[in-house]
Amino acid sequence: MTTANSNKTLVIGICADAQRHGAHVYHQAGDKYIRALTSVGENIVPLILPALFHELSASARQRLLQSLDGVMLTGAYSNLDPSYYQQGHKLSDDQRDPQRDASNWQLIKQLLDAHIPILGICRGLQELNVYFGGTLHHRVHEVEGLQDHREDKLQNLETQYGYAHSIALDDKGMLADWFAPRQAIQVNSIHMQGIDKLGQGLQVEALAADGLVEAFSLPDYPFLLAVQWHPEWLPDQYADNRRIIQGFVDACGALAARNKQDV
Repeated sequence: MTTANSNKTLVIGICADAQRHGAHVYHQAGDKYIRALTSVGENIVPLILPALFHELSASARQRLLQSLDGVMLTGAYSNLDPSYYQQGHKLSDDQRDPQRDASNWQLIKQLLDAHIPILGICRGLQELNVYFGGTLHHRVHEVEGLQDHREDKLQNLETQYGYAHSIALDDKGMLADWFAPRQAIQVNSIHMQGIDKLGQGLQVEALAADGLVEAFSLPDYPFLLAVQWHPEWLPDQYADNRRIIQGFVDACGALAARNKQDV
């Protein structure tokens, strides 16, 4: 398998949010996601993908996909609009990003068609689950039997992104292989929404103690992993976070190696 230490340069897309600052809308991605990728390999080019994939022509989409070895669907301050999982619009205090919703919906479809590796983080997990026909709890902390998975916003970032609880790894999943012989790992917890019904064809990779799905994969696909926590946070300091990012980058490298052989 090609690894992050290969001499092959990998181009890995990072989806952007479309957020208004003052009078203008900006396409943006968090610095932590970009640096998480570059921290595991010196030959990685992070490429921020504007939240307008759905507006591009078919030929422009295809050209963009041909340049990518993988895509990270990031977390965000916004949440996927409930209309995507047939729950209608709900009055709440969460933010919306309709441009990202529409862009990533089309992006996911074409990534899957092209068999490009995908890592979904937090909101990215939720988008993927809904794309495959799953649903979400709008507010996990209001669901009977589920814990409050939100961070304490009064704490500093180091505390918010520190380990919050353990998750049990499914013994048939890729995470169980990555972290063997451990059967559980510690993760941070920074989310209001979470999985209600798992999407069709997805495999559970990890569960929180309250039964909430914390990670899933897509069997028989080159690489699709989605996690509810934030492994992009300081992978140089948190070895388990680094293992997630490293595994994704290795999958991107494997795709690049296969494509080179096919030329």
